[in-house]
Amino acid sequence: MTSDKPDAPDQTSTLTPEVALHFRDQLRAARAAALRDAEAFPDIVFVLERLGAYLIGRLGDMGQYCNEIAAIAANSPMAVDIPAKVPHFHQRFDVKYDIVRNARNSALHQGAFARHLTSNAVELSLVVEEGIMRGHYQVGDFMVGSPVCAYLWQPLSFIRQTMLVNSFSFLPVPPTGERETNWRLISDFRLAQYLRVDGNVSKERLAQKLEQVVESGGLELHSADTCNTDDDIKIVLGKSKGLPAVVLSPEKQLMGILTPFDLL
Repeated sequence: MTSDKPDAPDQTSTLTPEVALHFRDQLRAARAAALRDAEAFPDIVFVLERLGAYLIGRLGDMGQYCNEIAAIAANSPMAVDIPAKVPHFHQRFDVKYDIVRNARNSALHQGAFARHLTSNAVELSLVVEEGIMRGHYQVGDFMVGSPVCAYLWQPLSFIRQTMLVNSFSFLPVPPTGERETNWRLISDFRLAQYLRVDGNVSKERLAQKLEQVVESGGLELHSADTCNTDDDIKIVLGKSKGLPAVVLSPEKQLMGILTPFDLL
C-alpha cells in the first residue's frame, strides 16, 4: 500500500447500520482479547479480513482489501489529518496498515515483536472503528448492552470482585420498586473509600450487604441519568456530569449503559 494511490470512494454507504455495528462489536472484542494477550494480534487481523471480504464481495487478502478499508478509515481524522499535523505522535493509516499486513504474512510473532504488532493492530482497529461509526449519533449505537448490575442484596465482597475482574469503574444499581424507584450507580472510588480502614481492606465490611451499608450512610450511591436508545449522544453526554447513563426501553427495562469512555 503506497501513499500515491488515488483516493478510494467513500465505502461507509455500503455498510448498513446493522452491519456497521456488527463489525464495530467484533473489532472491540478482538481489541479486548489483544490487550489481554500481547500475542493475540491476529484476532484483530481476522476481523479486518472479514470486513474486507464483505466490502469487496469475495475472499482475498489484506492487500486486496486495503482500498476499501482505507476508504472507511478515511472518515476518521486519525487516518490522515491528525498524523499530518502531529506526525511525532501518530502514523498515517496506510503506514500502520502495511505494518499489520506484512506481519500477517510472517510466521513468527513472539515477545517484544508481538507486543509491537499488537500495539499497531490495536491502533489500526481504533481508526477503522471510528470510520465505521461516523454518522451514528444515537445512544443505541454506542451503549454497552446487557450490563452487569450490582444488587442491594449482594455483599460488598462480590460487588468488589465483579468490578476488579471486569475493570469496571461503575455498576448500575436497579431500583427496588418499593422504597427506591430511581436507578443509581456504585463507583469504584466510593467503594474503595468505604472498604479501606487504616489502609487495609476490612474483612468485616466486605461481608456487609450493599443495602445495609447504603441505609446506614456508610456508602453513598450516585444518582444515574437515564436515556433511551434513540436519544442523541450529544445531549446525553452534555448532561452526564462524567457519570454513565443507564439506557432503558420505553417499558423501563434495562437495555444498556453508556459511559463517556464509549464515546471517546
